[in-house]
Amino acid sequence: MQDVRWEPRASKVGVYSLTWRDHDGRTHSGEGRGLDISKSGVGVECSREFKPGSIVYVQARDASVEGDCLVVHCTRRGAKYHIGLELRDEGENTAGTRERSGTESNEADYYDILQISPKAELETVHRVFRIMAARFHPDNPETGDVEEFLRMKQAHAVLSDPVRRAEYDAVRESRETGPMPIFELRDFVTGVEAEANRRLGVLSLLYNQRRMDPDHPGVSLLDLEKRMGFPREYLNFTMWYLRSKEYVVAADNSDYALSSSGADFVESNAPESEILTRLLKRGSRAESDRMRPRPKPAAGKPERANRAGQHFLLGPNPDKTN
Repeated sequence: MQDVRWEPRASKVGVYSLTWRDHDGRTHSGEGRGLDISKSGVGVECSREFKPGSIVYVQARDASVEGDCLVVHCTRRGAKYHIGLELRDEGENTAGTRERSGTESNEADYYDILQISPKAELETVHRVFRIMAARFHPDNPETGDVEEFLRMKQAHAVLSDPVRRAEYDAVRESRETGPMPIFELRDFVTGVEAEANRRLGVLSLLYNQRRMDPDHPGVSLLDLEKRMGFPREYLNFTMWYLRSKEYVVAADNSDYALSSSGADFVESNAPESEILTRLLKRGSRAESDRMRPRPKPAAGKPERANRAGQHFLLGPNPDKTN
């Protein structure tokens, strides 16, 4: 931090976009006026007071500066504050940010956030981030989204660094060796409704696979067993039904892939099915914990919460009996 205070600085007038989180984890954004600049930091004037040691994401309007910055000092000057910001190396991690990054990596899939394949090359990571970051940047008056922008920024920071990406991939792979937490719910284990939900589970996995990696859309039955935590005997009937409905197709190597009919089914039923919606979000532990058993419907009234599952199981007339 001494380098920031003592190295030569040049005057730099311009507008900076500032994004930060408060102590409650809420995200805020604002603007500051540039004062000066050096090789490792910038001076900014704004109406917001920042605590020294906090992290602010800074982006200059002219793109001359962009990245996470450490607040070195914050001094009041009349109605404004003069803030000294140290640019942080993308690979640098303090103990606090390392802990936060680890927590986020357990709850979020960076490839899913950027909607790219885990096999995507570095150029693809950069290109997708540039396009999507422009769309979600807080300065975009029509589609700006601070939370989504910060999620994408974190994903890009990890996936664009070969060392951090390798570490993340190792954690991600070990996490995916076991079943997704959502499949541990009783909704997938017993009863006729559980069979319908298992079908939704298979469709969501194949949907995400095709969307994320369209060149390799297939998933083997063994991988489905591992990711859902069910033995093959539980899935044989499920796969027979899905193939009969032509929602999935089997390749020559016996992998299963989603068909266009299956994609249509998933997209048309997701708005009405809570389980399907959560499955498409990869069923993180936090989401599984938020799910609660649905109350039984009153006598004579259909249970709309799982209408997609009923339609899926029984065909176009779920209330009709043979």
